[in-house]
Amino acid sequence: MKNKLNRGRENKTYISLLLVAGLAFGVFFTSKTWMYDDSAIAQTAFNESIGGLSQTTLTLRDWEYNPKNELMEVTLERNHTGTDAVEPTFSFYAKEQNESQKYNAELVYQSDNNMVVQIEDVPESFQVIGLFVTEHRDKNILKQEYKAQIENKGGEATVTDQNIKESDLPEPEEVIIVGDYRKIDDNQSLVTKTDKGYKKESIMADMKRTKQEITTIIEEDIPFQEDLMTTLKEEKQTLKQDMAFETKEEKTDTKREIEQKDKAIEEAKSEIKKQKKKVKELQDKYQNREEKLNALTQNKDDNHQQKNEKKDAENAKTDQQATHKNKEEKNNEGSKKDKK
Repeated sequence: MKNKLNRGRENKTYISLLLVAGLAFGVFFTSKTWMYDDSAIAQTAFNESIGGLSQTTLTLRDWEYNPKNELMEVTLERNHTGTDAVEPTFSFYAKEQNESQKYNAELVYQSDNNMVVQIEDVPESFQVIGLFVTEHRDKNILKQEYKAQIENKGGEATVTDQNIKESDLPEPEEVIIVGDYRKIDDNQSLVTKTDKGYKKESIMADMKRTKQEITTIIEEDIPFQEDLMTTLKEEKQTLKQDMAFETKEEKTDTKREIEQKDKAIEEAKSEIKKQKKKVKELQDKYQNREEKLNALTQNKDDNHQQKNEKKDAENAKTDQQATHKNKEEKNNEGSKKDKK
């Protein structure tokens, strides 16, 4: 009887331990979604220039993650700001913070100034991940730079490309773009798109940023300058009124202060004019992107229409052949009757 009781207690103990272990396991792998994380956010800033490369200025535009298929997608804007006549190429890989394992990172789309990089097999348990972007400059340009350096140092002017070793050339430069799980957007529908899909997405994002910039200028920047002008004019008027009760020396100082305010008013007017011109340029840019988007959509619609027209033509041809066949069959039946 005692053995049975002991066995029963042991079973309950094992079950309790399993439940605790299961709960701990669940907490460990889901805590990221419900537990407060007070650690410093290690995220590269969005929509700000990223330095570190000699020929390229990068800007992080978007970072998404699909936990279902463990796929990340990073959208970068690149601007060739260096002096090389040939733009550099890029290679990528990714790593989690404090981990040695590398994740495959592939460039799935690029346009004149955009790159979309996908990082594969990233587990949902990730916390901070770094995308390593390596800039590879043209080898011929690097060789020309090396030869110029040798000549400037008083070396042999007869050095040729064949004499230059790989080790003589500088290592490719690299920057790390960091993503923090608290700043990366979850996107359950994230998949690899077609080039047209990425192009459409890029145009729409550019339109959104342009529209936001226009709104900021119209609703914030210009009103700020207008308010500043109003304040300066009021202060100028007050100074003029005070001059009636001032000494000669005080009037001289007041006149100088009024001149400074006049100058500040003119600067504010000039700034408003500049901002209005910028709004016009941004509106033209927005319209240009809108036309591009419409053309892209129109091409898609045209392709769809062409497919439908082709299908209709094939159906019509099939119907025509069927009608012709029916006529032949009827004619043959008629001929047989006439013979009888």
